[in-house]
Amino acid sequence: MSDCISQLINLKSTIMQNNEKLVQALNELVSINYDRVFGYEKASEEVGGNDIDLRTLFNRNASQSRKYVSDLQQTIRGLGGEPVTDSTTRGKLFRVWMDFKSTLMGKDRKSVLDSCAYGEEAALKAYDEALQTEAHLPDNIRVSIAEHKQTLTSAHRAIQEAARLQEVVDK
Repeated sequence: MSDCISQLINLKSTIMQNNEKLVQALNELVSINYDRVFGYEKASEEVGGNDIDLRTLFNRNASQSRKYVSDLQQTIRGLGGEPVTDSTTRGKLFRVWMDFKSTLMGKDRKSVLDSCAYGEEAALKAYDEALQTEAHLPDNIRVSIAEHKQTLTSAHRAIQEAARLQEVVDK
């Protein structure tokens, strides 16, 4: 009997540790999506009023990440965790750097797009890390993360394509 109780206690401990690792991995995704929201809001402000194409793209990507933040926070709460409510320190520092850089060099379309592409690469890396976490990922969470990543990959390609087109126009 005591052996059975001991096994149950060990199982509960293992599940709790897994949930903590899983919540941590999901919170990283929440933070990176906050980075995307703030980054795209900033990019939308930086491009000119005539750049409706970019503003539309940036607003769509920011809205997408707002939805992902909400979905991920709900999943975290379902696991008994506490979701984060802000972006990463790295994202904040990057935005400060971009403010400084745009003050010195201007806010041309190509620079804004290059900054967005850099941000998308960071987001994709965070999603790769989440999919490779040590924590056991239940199938529904793994599928959700993979779907997010697929959409982010498409967003990254769209940003890269816009940057390439802008490079051609600028020549």
